[in-house]
Amino acid sequence: MMGNILLFLVAGKGADTAVREVYDKGEINWTAGFVRAKGYGFMDPKKPRGQARLLAERAAVVDARRNLLEILKGVHITSKTVVEDYMTQSDIVVQRVEGIVKGARVIGKPKYYEDGRVEVVVEVSLDTLAKEMGPGKHPKRPPEKDVEPAKDVQGVIIKTPEGAKACLYPRIVDDKGNVLLDFSEYPEVKNAWSKAVKFVKGKVSTNAAGQIVIEAAEAKGCDIVVKRDQRENLEKVKKVARFLFKAGKFIINLVM
Repeated sequence: MMGNILLFLVAGKGADTAVREVYDKGEINWTAGFVRAKGYGFMDPKKPRGQARLLAERAAVVDARRNLLEILKGVHITSKTVVEDYMTQSDIVVQRVEGIVKGARVIGKPKYYEDGRVEVVVEVSLDTLAKEMGPGKHPKRPPEKDVEPAKDVQGVIIKTPEGAKACLYPRIVDDKGNVLLDFSEYPEVKNAWSKAVKFVKGKVSTNAAGQIVIEAAEAKGCDIVVKRDQRENLEKVKKVARFLFKAGKFIINLVM
């Protein structure tokens, strides 16, 4: 598996607010909601130029998709599991992930270098991954018609401390490990991940009317640990969580 660096920086004016895991040959952008990988092919000087370019581009796409698969294996689904863990347990999951990789689209135009290399970048959305890797059923959640708009809660910002990790299905737990809010229980997260969950870094405005700000005490992977005095706020949030997810008003703010 490729090594990576998880970037959590305090954003200043004009700074990048994206939460990204950067690899040698690609990245996971948790804020924009995509996984990208680049690959290379080489032009054969013995072949006609047009044919050589075409073959090199095809080879670069194959290489990029291979690199994409390696990056996808490291994506955190929950605090304790990554895609690769699921792949070792089920052939069906392997087929799903391989299908995602095959469906990866090429971003931009191929880039040619003087040494004959051709670079291609491919991309898949985290929405697609969330749908394929998310839970199949949501027995604890009410049907769609029961989703009601929040009246006194217009948005939620969870401010996490150093060490927090981004993942598809975070959980909010108390200091004893009791689960207070599990994102995997909500179909809105699975069906429209990039709208339901927003990861950002740096400072976020927290003075809007009806906005609840939850300060996390610590982070255990992508489990967000909150103090007991936050439980009242969380209970209020849980009552309208489906609406908040559906409306894209749930922000996880990774701050150092």
